[in-house]
Amino acid sequence: MGILEAIIIGIVQGLSEFLPVSSSGHIELAKEVLSVPKEGMLFTIIVHAATALSTVVIFRKDIVQIFKGLFQFKWNDEFKFSLNIVISMIPAAFVGLFFEEEINTLFEGNILLVGFMLVLTGLLLFLADKAKLTTKPVGIKESVLIGISQAIAILPGISRSGATIGTSVLLGVDRSKAAKFSFLMVIPLIAGAMLVKTKKFIEVSDLESQTKIERVDLLMAEIEKENTLKSDDKTVLFTLLSQREIAWDKSVQHIESFSLAEEEINQKKYDDKVNATNLPLELKKSLKKDEYLGFRSVFSISILSLVCGFIAAFVTGLFACTWMISIVKKAQLKYFSYYCFAVGIIAVIYAAL
Repeated sequence: MGILEAIIIGIVQGLSEFLPVSSSGHIELAKEVLSVPKEGMLFTIIVHAATALSTVVIFRKDIVQIFKGLFQFKWNDEFKFSLNIVISMIPAAFVGLFFEEEINTLFEGNILLVGFMLVLTGLLLFLADKAKLTTKPVGIKESVLIGISQAIAILPGISRSGATIGTSVLLGVDRSKAAKFSFLMVIPLIAGAMLVKTKKFIEVSDLESQTKIERVDLLMAEIEKENTLKSDDKTVLFTLLSQREIAWDKSVQHIESFSLAEEEINQKKYDDKVNATNLPLELKKSLKKDEYLGFRSVFSISILSLVCGFIAAFVTGLFACTWMISIVKKAQLKYFSYYCFAVGIIAVIYAAL
């Protein structure tokens, strides 16, 4: 990924994380347009850290109040608000922990799904914009329902902020409070997701620091934990892994000239070899997963591109978060609903062609 692509995706992440237009959906669309199907594990951590930091900067006083409320252990308004934030996180955390594999399969260039989900987001925003103005605060029941909407918004194409703010407004919650609650409730989840991705990044980095034979041995041991293999199968598996690791070594040595097209070609060649073996079907599927063998794109982006992506996501995040609060107060969500309808329909047509 070059500097220009990093900046563009950083801007898309910063804007769409807060505006009700689906960050995951727009990231998928941006990667499709830029021909960058994999932005890299490290880059994902960086741009999410940038948007999380922009949220912390804007809501720093509220965050301090949340911590005070939690540790006061008094049944006052501060404690209730803090408790509601915690409650709202549970559904999305549950889905993320127990359905991670199923969710990840949806984030593989599924433009048709993104298109339909954007249309659904547009419908929710349109209905929310018609809701009556109230001064109702967020209660426990509202926290649970808003949390469920956030869990559903994990799907690519459904806006997290659109789903949570829209649900809040439809439940009769004050618009200003709905926007603040929506942005505050996601900070712990972003932090948790970043920790998980960082752990995986460290594991992958450790794996890549090993020699080819050491990596193959580690991967063989990992696979054998989950599969009972015959001697012949082990020989075939070792050969496949060795060929893949040789290809990876070459890609690291020639990172500047190693193109995405070459990576995709090598990926297909490897998948074809896996499909041609007599290995169990489940093992074939697991061999194609990135945590085992995928061309780990940890080093496929320069430090300058990472810095540019971070700055772009952070600055646009500050702007988008502030702007979104103003938009919700003025009941102008319908304009974003029109946008989601338009982009969603275009994505559906594009996927169908």
